[in-house]
Amino acid sequence: MSAVIVLNKNYQYWTEAPIKKVLKWFALNKIEILAEHDTEEIGSIEVRMKMPMVVRLLNFVGYKPKRETVVWSPEAVYQRDADCCMYYHFDDKGRKIKQKLSYDEKTIDHIMPLSRGGGNTFENTVCACRNCNIRIKKNRTPDEAGLELIRKPFAPRRNKNDYVIMRFSFNKAKKSHIIYLEKFLGIST
Repeated sequence: MSAVIVLNKNYQYWTEAPIKKVLKWFALNKIEILAEHDTEEIGSIEVRMKMPMVVRLLNFVGYKPKRETVVWSPEAVYQRDADCCMYYHFDDKGRKIKQKLSYDEKTIDHIMPLSRGGGNTFENTVCACRNCNIRIKKNRTPDEAGLELIRKPFAPRRNKNDYVIMRFSFNKAKKSHIIYLEKFLGIST
C-alpha cells in the first residue's frame, strides 16, 4: 500500500504517512480525508471505506526544529550531565542518590579508559567526582570497579533556532501525488 499525503491544518504539505497510521488518526478524529482512491477500498467486517490518498490534520502540529549535534568537550559533558556524578552514590540508609558536584570536584571519566582504546566521545565519557574516578575506578571499566552508571551516556543535540522545511518530492508512480498536485496545487501532470 502506498503512503498517504498528510497536509497541515493550513493545507501545507507536512509528510507522508503509512495507511495504518492514517486510519488510527481517522479513528481518533485527528484528520479529515480530502481525497480518496476511486476504486481501491479497505475495510473489515465492521467498516468499509475508500482508501484515503490526501488527508489534513485538524490541529496545527507546528514545525520540526532543526537539530545539531554538539562538538565533544569536557564542558559539554558537564552540561549534558548537569554537573552530577554519573555513578550512583549512597545515603546513610543505603539508597541510591545523585551527587551534585562543585567545580573542584568535577572530572571527566572515560568508561573505557584511554589506555585501553577508549576515546573522547560523548558515548565514552561521563562527569564523575574525583573519588569515583581517581580513587575507585582508576584504569578500569565501571563493571570491573563495581560502579553503576546512572544512565547510559549519549551525544547531546540542540535546536538551531530554525526549522526544517518540509518539501514535497513528486513521484509520478503514486496516484496520491498526482491528486495532490492537480487538486490542491492546481498543477496538471
